[in-house]
Amino acid sequence: MARDADMSDDNKRQHTRYSTSLPVSFTLAEVVASESAYLNNISISGMSFNSMIPLEPGTVIMLHFPVSKPVFSTPGLVVWCRKMAFQYGIGVGFIDVDEEFRLRMVEVVRSIDKYRKQEQRTGRTVSGQEAALEWIELFGAEFFGAK
Repeated sequence: MARDADMSDDNKRQHTRYSTSLPVSFTLAEVVASESAYLNNISISGMSFNSMIPLEPGTVIMLHFPVSKPVFSTPGLVVWCRKMAFQYGIGVGFIDVDEEFRLRMVEVVRSIDKYRKQEQRTGRTVSGQEAALEWIELFGAEFFGAK
């Protein structure tokens, strides 16, 4: 459940958002187009990322998360698109995804962030992207039950 601090008149969140820079890519079903990006945040209901191309709200895209092998893929619905200085902020809601998958994705993001902070406490500077790749290599198979 979202905390009151996450709820405002302009930003009515149903679920807590967790900041992250986890890699993500998307493809458009109707158009042969794709782009790789990094998440801004994620919750059990959706996520946001920045894109070089605008996406029309209501567009269904396929999201790909390289946090395991095989890569997680799931459809998403573009909820909003906001022009920024040199790119677009994109908000996507998860569709046709069970609760377990959503919770697992948030758990992955939080685990990667915990790993990054742990490394920083040892004096090692690790970007979110580096932390994601290292965490996947170290813990991904165990976390996702790969054989």
